[in-house]
Formats: sequence, C-alpha cells, structure tokens
Amino acid sequence: MNSVPLFRRWSVAPTLFCTLGVAVPSRAVAQVTTAGSTAGLTARPAPPDPDVFLLPLAGRGDALKIGVPVNVSRRTGYDNQPAFARDSRALFFTSNRGDGQSDIYVHDVSTGLTGPLRATKPESEYSAMPTLDGQSITVIRVEADSTQRLAQFPTDGSAPRVLFPAIKPVGYFAQADDSTWAMFVLGAPATLRLARTGAGRELTTGDEIASNVGRSLHRIPGTAHVSYVQKGAAAWYVMRLDPASRRVDTLIALPTGSEDVAWVDSTTLLVGSGTQLMQWRRGAAAWNALGDLAFAQLTNITRLAVSPNGQWLALVAEPKARTATRSLR
Repeated sequence: MNSVPLFRRWSVAPTLFCTLGVAVPSRAVAQVTTAGSTAGLTARPAPPDPDVFLLPLAGRGDALKIGVPVNVSRRTGYDNQPAFARDSRALFFTSNRGDGQSDIYVHDVSTGLTGPLRATKPESEYSAMPTLDGQSITVIRVEADSTQRLAQFPTDGSAPRVLFPAIKPVGYFAQADDSTWAMFVLGAPATLRLARTGAGRELTTGDEIASNVGRSLHRIPGTAHVSYVQKGAAAWYVMRLDPASRRVDTLIALPTGSEDVAWVDSTTLLVGSGTQLMQWRRGAAAWNALGDLAFAQLTNITRLAVSPNGQWLALVAEPKARTATRSLR
C-alpha cells in the first residue's frame, strides 16, 4: 500500500498542497450507504455525477439562514459524503477520479485548495469523519477482497488500523463518545449495531439495536446520543438512541423520498427534499422550509454536513444542465 499523508494540521494546508503539486484555484465563497455510495451500499441510486457544495450558515433556531452554494468539487465523476474537520476549517469528501479508486479528498475552506488526504491502493475509502479527539480520521475501508470495515487513519501519518475486524460489511457509522460506535451493517435487512473500544470492553460482533435502518447515522451535537433513520412501510422516521441505556425515541417523520439529515445543534435538524432544504426543531410537529436551491440550478439534495462552529453547510446535489436562451432581435 502506498500511503502519503496530506497534512497534519489543516492550517498548513496551502504549503503542503504546493509541495504535492496540487494547484486548485481558490473560489470565493459567497457572503454535501458511506458515499452517495460505497460499492453496493446505496439505499437508492445516486445522482449520475453528484457534486459537493458549500454554503454559509447564519443565525440560529428559527432565524437560521443559508447563503449561496459554491461547488467545491467541480468535475465529472463521483464526489460525495462531505464531513467537516473538528476546527471547521477543512471539508472532507469521497472522490472517485475515474480509475476505479475512491479516496478521501480535503477542501481547505479558506483557500479553496483541494487534494487527497492519502493516496491508497488497492484499498478504497469512503465516509471520512474526524474522531471526537481530532487525532484520527475514521473511514469505511473497502479492502482488496471487497471486505468493508471501519478503519482509522491517525492524523500524524502513521499506519491505519481496523477498529472492529469481525464486524462487516459496514456501510455507515457514527461516533457517540470516545469509545462507542454505531454502525450500519449491510444485510437483508440492514441492521444498526453498537460496539465499543477499550481494554476489556471491545464488542467484537456488535450488539444489534434495530433492523431495516437507513444510511444516515449521526452523533447529536453536545450529547452522547446518536440519531438514525428507521424505515417502515408507510414512512421513515428519525430516531434518537441513547447507547448507554439503549433507549430509543421517535423524533420526526422524514419527507417522502428523503433519508439524509444533519444536525445544526442538539435541537435543530436539516434535510434535503428535491431542491428544497428544510429544518425541524425539537418539539415541532413538522418540517419548515429553510431555502430552495432551484435558483442555483441544483436538485436531488442528498448528503448533508454542518461544520462544528455552525457557520457552514455542505451538501451533495446534482447540478441541472443549463440551457442556452435565444436572443431576441
């Protein structure tokens, strides 16, 4: 395996990008199963060429506002699964550059520079997420024999390690606390499992919590709870799980056809539906409109991520083809 760390601290990204020969023009920011899919992981077909977009966020609660989306992966090919660094200064996403290899790329929010986190062959990586302590990047790793497991890449460039060798095939995940992990495990149906790391406490097979679950797993900010999507015949619901007590609560039904959500804070949830962004606040009975991205020629909004400082929203969407208009004479 060829493994080259891109950078240890996101703040030094510009120098390292130049060293690696990655030169991407900075784009001014006005004022997205693992990826859209890991091989065989999608719950529904991904858009043909999804791109990752970055939008400013302002305000809180009912005063939350979005800015103009900027395409940070402007290219033909698969780009998906955005997630922010703990300091909110970098955005990770999965990218397949046409060689059958999927790797994690990093976009520096302030400079607009983009480059690979690590170059790995023959393994592919999806769904990067920094650990809560910021010392590692956790990914879904597809090994040479197509086995999918949870793995970590330390930010100091040292060798990656598999967290739970016996739990496979893992599609998606969320870290509830320093030692507790929730994982979407492929199967018929897919199941939600909990596992813990630590001397004498590691669960090698994982405890099954729910079945027929969706791909959108998230730690609820400011808590050690996890949200997941429970799929039913009539509707899909966002659920809240307390890993310590195993208590599960129903939060809100999702808009028809939507399954990807993101938390702004511990009480505010976002979802995409077609061209619409919608928000729900704890205690509300329904989703409320936040903004329509049709003006930016975007549709099929799927994966969402909110920066830890609450100032940025990343999302995956399909750009609509623009048609030329005939001039009047």
